[in-house]
Amino acid sequence: MIAPDADFIIIGSGPAGVSAAFPLIAAGRRVLMLDAGNDAGPQEENRSVRVLGSDLESLRGDDGSSPKLQTPAARGILEPFRRQSGISGNGFTPIGSLARGGLSNIWGAQVSYLDAEDIADWPIDIASLQRSYEHVAKRIGISNNADVAADAAGEPVLPLGATAAHVLRKHHAETPADGSFRLYPAINAILSQARPGRAACDLRGDCLYGCPSGAIYNSRQDLLLLRQSPHFRLLDNMRAVSLIRSAGWIVGTADGSSFSAPKIILAAGVLGTAGLLADLLPIDEQGLRLLNSPTLAIPLLSPARLLRPATPTHSLAELGLSLRYGEGASDYVTGAIYEVGSLPAQSFINRMPLGRRAGRAAFETIASSLLVATIYYPGDQSRSYIHRDAATGKRLTVRGGFADGFGLRAEALKKALRREWKRLGLIPLPGASLAEPGVDAHFAGTLPMGATGAFGTSSDGELNLHPGLHIVDGSVIPDLSSKYITMTIMANADRIAHRLAETEAKPAL
Repeated sequence: MIAPDADFIIIGSGPAGVSAAFPLIAAGRRVLMLDAGNDAGPQEENRSVRVLGSDLESLRGDDGSSPKLQTPAARGILEPFRRQSGISGNGFTPIGSLARGGLSNIWGAQVSYLDAEDIADWPIDIASLQRSYEHVAKRIGISNNADVAADAAGEPVLPLGATAAHVLRKHHAETPADGSFRLYPAINAILSQARPGRAACDLRGDCLYGCPSGAIYNSRQDLLLLRQSPHFRLLDNMRAVSLIRSAGWIVGTADGSSFSAPKIILAAGVLGTAGLLADLLPIDEQGLRLLNSPTLAIPLLSPARLLRPATPTHSLAELGLSLRYGEGASDYVTGAIYEVGSLPAQSFINRMPLGRRAGRAAFETIASSLLVATIYYPGDQSRSYIHRDAATGKRLTVRGGFADGFGLRAEALKKALRREWKRLGLIPLPGASLAEPGVDAHFAGTLPMGATGAFGTSSDGELNLHPGLHIVDGSVIPDLSSKYITMTIMANADRIAHRLAETEAKPAL
């Protein structure tokens, strides 16, 4: 009998994959991580190349997606997945990554935490999730934005941009009595104080172009620590393409290699995991339900800040917000406010009804007074399904859509927000848009924990139909609140891995 290659094989090097690896190797389990990417990392380039692209791709016509998805760095991350995954979209933008570090290369880095009410229907308790939140937060580094140089404990914080600070002060002076609308400094996975191998944020606004300082958390950084363990092995350029049940499980890769282990941990992202499991799941005509967050983008002008100087800041969220729109536990939206002056100018210039030169002049005149708010609805307002290609039965297509009545709810939300913008002295500008499903990249719910049937998984992320296959990415998150999901995915992966380390007998050496 041939010995397995590891106790656990983890597929994917993104935030979920590394979060699952740490507890396992700490318990002495042999972990093999297969990664479709490699160790090349961002190349040393001058700033103009990083911003404009080697072929000036940033100057292309606007494709309607988020500015962060149109940078050269983002295009380089997303295009290989689109070409090689075999997953297409119909009214849906399928977003995934085959690169080292997954989507953490281009994520927004905003941090949110679920509470007991958010997970009331999950098969886990809030205490176990909170413990894992603490594990992850300590590892990745988290900072607040603030108007001061240090918080109450004396830790350095990152300065708010001048326009965001102005809006927050106005909110504090005139907070709504009913508390339905909240505005607060954003919490981001970005360093305000240097760590070994990572510099503190230098406030140059390069966040969307690969963060050359390493201040923004990227799971690539964790791989440096993991590789110091004798229990961990990482293989480059090993794109998993098949899973075969044997005495344990065998993973086949695109280059014809194969690797075996009693347990497989899938951390390939919701769409990547669906592609790997397509032949093992009875996906019928109805398709596989996929939760995503309908997303609204709203440009805002602060007249009080017109022609005022900007202050150095990062390009991540400056402020977080929430607004309740109903009585249900999930009937609230969350979002973030960004300073436009720190975002890619071309994305906004391309949308102006002016020539390029006039558009740039107009943008530079008002940029310091412009903000963009992004608003996220909970996943129950989406209606997206993953389908097999009817002709071949192989390729997958994600058909996107919104819940019945969503249009009315979206208009009611815009009306409620207009009242808040007016109170804050902000003018909504033309150009507010509802993104195509998928652009949010907040995916969940395809293989929910606690669900019965072929598409359900246990509280440890183990597929009901296939013992030994555990999933730790967003696929197993049972429902999708409007809060940012990455921190919860990482914490849940940490929680599952701790459970596996405790319950699976360590093999005799």
